[in-house]
Amino acid sequence: MDKILEDSSSLTHALLMSNEEQYDTRAQSVVTRLKKLSSQDLVSATNLNDLNPSTHTLVSLFFLLAIIDVSQPATKAGTRNVPPAVLPEGSSWDSIASLLLEFDVIQVRYAGVQFLRIVDYVSLGAEQTSNYIPAIQLLHHVILRLDHTSSVITSTHRSFVRLCLLAHTYAEAVDILDRPIYHVPLVSDLRPPRLCAATDQIWSFLNPATGLTHPINSRMFLEYYLLGAMAYLAVRRYKDAVLFLDIVLSAPTAQNVASAVQVAAYKKWLMLGLIMRGNTFPLPKTMTQSALKYIRAAAKPYDCVVDAFNSKNIERLRAEIEAGNALWQEDENYGLLTEVYQAYNKFTIVRLGRTFAALPVVDVARRISEDPSDVAQAKTYLQHLISEGHINALLVQSESGEDILRFLPGTALRKSESEVEKALVSQTETLQTLLKNIHNTEHRFETTKEYVDFLKKLKKVSDDQRKTGGAGNGRNATAEDMDEDMMEEF
Repeated sequence: MDKILEDSSSLTHALLMSNEEQYDTRAQSVVTRLKKLSSQDLVSATNLNDLNPSTHTLVSLFFLLAIIDVSQPATKAGTRNVPPAVLPEGSSWDSIASLLLEFDVIQVRYAGVQFLRIVDYVSLGAEQTSNYIPAIQLLHHVILRLDHTSSVITSTHRSFVRLCLLAHTYAEAVDILDRPIYHVPLVSDLRPPRLCAATDQIWSFLNPATGLTHPINSRMFLEYYLLGAMAYLAVRRYKDAVLFLDIVLSAPTAQNVASAVQVAAYKKWLMLGLIMRGNTFPLPKTMTQSALKYIRAAAKPYDCVVDAFNSKNIERLRAEIEAGNALWQEDENYGLLTEVYQAYNKFTIVRLGRTFAALPVVDVARRISEDPSDVAQAKTYLQHLISEGHINALLVQSESGEDILRFLPGTALRKSESEVEKALVSQTETLQTLLKNIHNTEHRFETTKEYVDFLKKLKKVSDDQRKTGGAGNGRNATAEDMDEDMMEEF
């Protein structure tokens, strides 16, 4: 054990900078020897409290898991209950928090499976105890410590956003969601020859091959964006929510049958269209008709609300919404339907502004109020729309004392030169980051077996055409054949 601790102590930044190969060899040796020790041997070998997790990350990981395994009571197979020692205020919680806050980002690449076990314990324990905040803080730190850009989606991302929704701590979720995802980890092993190698290609080690994330399947990917959309909805960032829902709806479907996650996204997407623009958004072009047919059949009550909204009949809209109250609550969309009803009134007034220059508030009340005689309520609502900038109008009084809603000519909002310059700088930086990640993605694609096989097939077809003297539209035919082959493989 002393030799393991000695080698662990030598895994320093100085060694990494001076001799990458030696660092890699020692790190692998430490992990190999730790794996050979039983949990009992590890627990009795030394005191976990004597170890600095930032220096002895690998040893701390294995010791901590050994302590958890030894203290874990016998449970039935398949149970998801987390050992009491791992829960907040449990005997091992302080050690877990210290490790996740101070771990060495290079060393954990050599023990990704063990590290992810600890992260999963924290996530599951939070749900088991409904004590979410400590886990949210730790997972937020882990995500950004492993990847300061958060550009590679991992299984921890989905767990983190889910906990944020359960705890209603939306600001923490948005901080991660605002960082664009550029890479989805592949199942294939893309690890560099040395895991300690300095690289800005974070996806090369943040993948299932190193164990730092579970495989990202279709459902996990879609759930991350659906949960992210729900977080954006909670903070009323509807434009960002629509973007995330579009990603869910645009995802390829198995045998053209949509998933339950896509159905849930479609329901929210429909209602957001009514709230934001008074009509539904155009459907994503990548959606297949068969998948859309399945989604619409499962979301029929929501389409009925859209029809009622477009009928310009407030009584019909109210009846549709009230009839589906139980369903809206079950789908956790009751708040959206409430806003749909409010949006109907807002867009009714917007349409009036396109027809009239001025209108008595009494007439407006007849069109938007549940009680047409309640002019005071209509006036309060109009004042709210004006103050929020939803309509460009004024409330004035006529000579007879009657309240009048007077619409004003539309004026374009202009930004100052400094604001325009700041926006351009921000967009330029975003574009540069996007181009860099596109280049990395292209490089990854060019090294895949499928792409190499495609090039071989393309060369073979070209050679055959030259031998047979095929000219004319041969090139186009070849490209079409290759496209068809690739679609079949997909």
